[in-house]
Amino acid sequence: MQRGLRVELQRIILLVLALSIAGFFNGYIGLTLLVGGGLYMGWTLLKVLRLYQWLDGGGQGIPPESTGVWGDISDQLYRLQKRNIRTRDDLRAVVKRIRKITSALDEGLIILDEERSVDWWNPAAAKLLGLRKEDLYQPITNLLRTPAFVQFIQSGAFKLPLELPAPNAPQRLLQFSARVFGDNEMALVIMDITRLRQLEEMRKEFVGNISHELRTPLTVLTGYIETLQDQDMHNLPPAWPKALQQMGQQTERMNLLAEDLVMLSRLESTDVSVKTPINLDALFEPIIDNARVLSEGKHKINFTSCEQALLEGDAKELHSALSNLVYNAVKHNPEGCDINIAIKRNDAALTISISDTGLGIDPLHIPRLTERFYRADSSRATQSGGTGLGLAIVKHVLLRHNGELKIESTLGKGAAFTCRFAQH
Repeated sequence: MQRGLRVELQRIILLVLALSIAGFFNGYIGLTLLVGGGLYMGWTLLKVLRLYQWLDGGGQGIPPESTGVWGDISDQLYRLQKRNIRTRDDLRAVVKRIRKITSALDEGLIILDEERSVDWWNPAAAKLLGLRKEDLYQPITNLLRTPAFVQFIQSGAFKLPLELPAPNAPQRLLQFSARVFGDNEMALVIMDITRLRQLEEMRKEFVGNISHELRTPLTVLTGYIETLQDQDMHNLPPAWPKALQQMGQQTERMNLLAEDLVMLSRLESTDVSVKTPINLDALFEPIIDNARVLSEGKHKINFTSCEQALLEGDAKELHSALSNLVYNAVKHNPEGCDINIAIKRNDAALTISISDTGLGIDPLHIPRLTERFYRADSSRATQSGGTGLGLAIVKHVLLRHNGELKIESTLGKGAAFTCRFAQH
């Protein structure tokens, strides 16, 4: 640009000198400068006009030839045009690639504008929802009128997904997830979870059936083992007493497993029938007594409560969940460990915390502790007689009581299991 400006200034200076000399010889210096300057301005305006015509034509092809300032401006505009074309081509390639990727997805994807009208969808979304061309730019709530879906879209609360039957195939179950992006636009993701839910139901039925079927043979085995153990051991072969003892222990463990499976199956397949006010102080009293017997004086168990330690729920289920947490603290911690049970209440929630100063849990295991049969230390859990279902039962009981379980731990510094129940 500076080079073009220099050329333009040199051209003007030379023109003024030439016009001055010509005016000196013809005796009309002012008129000569005026006429020459006017001609130069006309020539400059002609170059500007050609540049405007090129721009009005969309900047196609090479810009008009020029020198000086206008030549530099033409060159700069031409380079910007080329850069914009390359950027546009790159964006088109990215958009084309994204569309190919989204077209290959099994999940449906719908883009909604700020008015929550349909702006775009991929083939999977069209198949899952039965979308047609005329549905484009229509409000999504006109296409899916289910009250739960309308509330889901209008609420803006997308932390949890929504599950609904497919509008064009009610036997299929769809899961809707949403995220807001850009200028208040929304990406709506649709998944067909029919098969997943069918597998979950099959698993629940299998667990429920197998746990019930185990009870009868286990009862028979337990009866025969107890009968044999009641006999005079001196009349039995030497290897039998130890074998009967181990058989009794393993049968008892299988009975506990069957009972936990039955309870877990019931928690998953039924709702809380009747909720009654439960005095948590009274609920914890037998739990703490049993924990002290289990501890055999090896642990110090402390209990603190608050005023109005009441909770609406099922006493049997809450007893099972809270006793699991307390007994785990006793079983899995060494002698001399302190176990603290605390009940607290505020305007938002009631919390029950079972903490200890024992071995602690590796934070890597915490996200999976409530999974069925998951053990952070399988050898220790086996020795303590655990079934691996205790924390899964705790999780399901809390969910049925509008509660949540929070686990915090550091290796060597103990662990804290906090049950939080939201107050309405």
